[in-house]
Amino acid sequence: MTSILNECCITFSGIFAAGNHAKLSATVKEHGATVSSKFTQKTTHLVATNEDYRKNSSKVLTAKEKNDISIVTWDWVKDSINEKCRKNESDYVPSEVLSDDVDMNDANINSGKRKIDNTPESEDVTLSRKKSRVAKHGDNSITCDLVNSVTTITVNDQIGEVIQVVEEKKMVKIIKKGKAPVDELFRMKDSYHVFSNDQATWDCLLNQTNAGSNNNKYFIIQLLESDAGANYYVYSRWGRVGYDGQQAMLGPWTSLDTAKYEFEKKFRDKTKNKWMDVCQDQSNFKAVKGKYTLLERDYGDDAVDVSTKNKAEVSPPPSIPESKLHPKIQDVIKMIFDVNLWNDAMVELNYDASKLPLGKLSKSTITRGYEILRSIEAVLINKEDGDLVELSNDFYTVIPHNFGFNKPPIINNIAALKTKMAMVEALGEIEIASSLIKNADISKNPLDSNYDLLGLERMVPLDQDSEEFKLILNYVKNTQGITHHIKLEIIDVFDIERQGERERYKPHSKLHNRMLLWHGSRRTNYVGILSQGLRIAPPHAPVTGYMFGKGVYFADCASKSANYCNANYGDKIGFMLLCEVACGDMLELIHGDYDAGENVRKKRKHCTKGLGQIIPDPKGAVYLENGTMIPCGKGMPADTSKSLYYNEYIVYDVDQIFQKYLLKVKFGN
Repeated sequence: MTSILNECCITFSGIFAAGNHAKLSATVKEHGATVSSKFTQKTTHLVATNEDYRKNSSKVLTAKEKNDISIVTWDWVKDSINEKCRKNESDYVPSEVLSDDVDMNDANINSGKRKIDNTPESEDVTLSRKKSRVAKHGDNSITCDLVNSVTTITVNDQIGEVIQVVEEKKMVKIIKKGKAPVDELFRMKDSYHVFSNDQATWDCLLNQTNAGSNNNKYFIIQLLESDAGANYYVYSRWGRVGYDGQQAMLGPWTSLDTAKYEFEKKFRDKTKNKWMDVCQDQSNFKAVKGKYTLLERDYGDDAVDVSTKNKAEVSPPPSIPESKLHPKIQDVIKMIFDVNLWNDAMVELNYDASKLPLGKLSKSTITRGYEILRSIEAVLINKEDGDLVELSNDFYTVIPHNFGFNKPPIINNIAALKTKMAMVEALGEIEIASSLIKNADISKNPLDSNYDLLGLERMVPLDQDSEEFKLILNYVKNTQGITHHIKLEIIDVFDIERQGERERYKPHSKLHNRMLLWHGSRRTNYVGILSQGLRIAPPHAPVTGYMFGKGVYFADCASKSANYCNANYGDKIGFMLLCEVACGDMLELIHGDYDAGENVRKKRKHCTKGLGQIIPDPKGAVYLENGTMIPCGKGMPADTSKSLYYNEYIVYDVDQIFQKYLLKVKFGN
């Protein structure tokens, strides 16, 4: 018997290939865990099959709602025992979507191939064993099939399971000339550009998702003009999201009017909308069932216009001046402005950045995504009638997703809704960051320019021998929750101040009950957080997912906030904030309440406090010179039982927040 799973209280959900619940229970008990058939206040883990996780069984939904219960597959137990150390739970979260791979955590494995929509009308990609290029002459058109190479392999002889492994895509250089880049698969992209005039940029990306028939496809149309002038093609490419698909070229013509006519004809055929009605104001676009939807992109003016007859001579780039920033600040700027990180974060959420690049997101796309999710929420809580299949189709059409050849899942439960809300929130933060970058000062070192875009009054690394640093380090060490199996290592702490925030906070600076509290968020969100402050979800966002209504959430437990950093991958480095929060009179609650914000206003309180079972020892609190309290005592049980494990503090007025410190943190097991 070992103690690897000491302090773990485990519940099981699903039918496991490894054995029945009694057998699994005996195994975990041998290694120090306790087992409960139902959730109790002591439950720390739900071991679930991928199938139960995908269908959101009652146990899975309960665990997701509680936040403090880790949901893992049986592999977490098996690997922890085999490697004689408790593995990181975040590496063993069950799969959200169906996979072509056999799921060895599940006992119920279905054989047979999944049906994929490959009818000619769908214009989806038909897989072949190698890349093929078939030219069809006549009617001034050339069609090329550019699908990925495929290898067919058998992975389980007993059930005859067959999967297709798609050759990994190679990085493609996108050539941008004018306002929109020429599609990377257009074979003459070096000598053509997207035509643009006062009316429009003649380029569009269309999308259509129909979960019922397993459609998830795109259609690109571009009017391309030769860099030498007076030669035009109408180019299109279509296929399943995430795949190269097929191409077609109409032309060439020497008449621009002919090319425009063909472009408009193609656009109307695919959308039932007139191009000239929507090209200058895309809010005029009217979605038609069974047709493609136009995705709005922010083209910006961040490229050199080479749509002249002769290419202009390009001057060599000026030498990059040395950065004037402290090396530790340089590292922070590199990390939060890392475009590759933005893309990786979105891939994790199934977002397809190849179809709607993160730098081209528009505010209206984000708003529309929120609005559809709010409609889904209304159906789920029975406030309105509606078709969840159609609403899911609408969401995946507006916010492109890459599901491979898996069927797009219906957003038909609160857990799935929360996942999509997290995606749209992250996209909103990235939209802010990408918009800022367009205003970068190219005469400066890029790091210095990006730092200036944040508009900070001050950012100074703390001396690690200072009392200030040691106090924060002690706050972290004392408030790592016993149910949070992560180790936080402080790399650096920065004393920060946002421009204008001190003045904004001033009316609340004398309010009683001011506390230094934690806030955690994804690394991708910090450009928006530092430049625009912590913000409250917009009115058009669903309220579901915000346990105490729409507000800004804080904790007095460092590991509680650390769980929202999603830093358990890659270099495992994330960022956390310590903010002075004017809490004042608090509405204390022991259960979630979506109307808490409204109740705070009605009862003339200043914030909500969700009461936890584990609280910082009040005797360990430290008070700063200005009267702000740091609740840095070690965790201890509260007097009475609560539904939350740890305290949460929610303010509904951002003027009550004063960002004080930014922490760079290494996440470990």
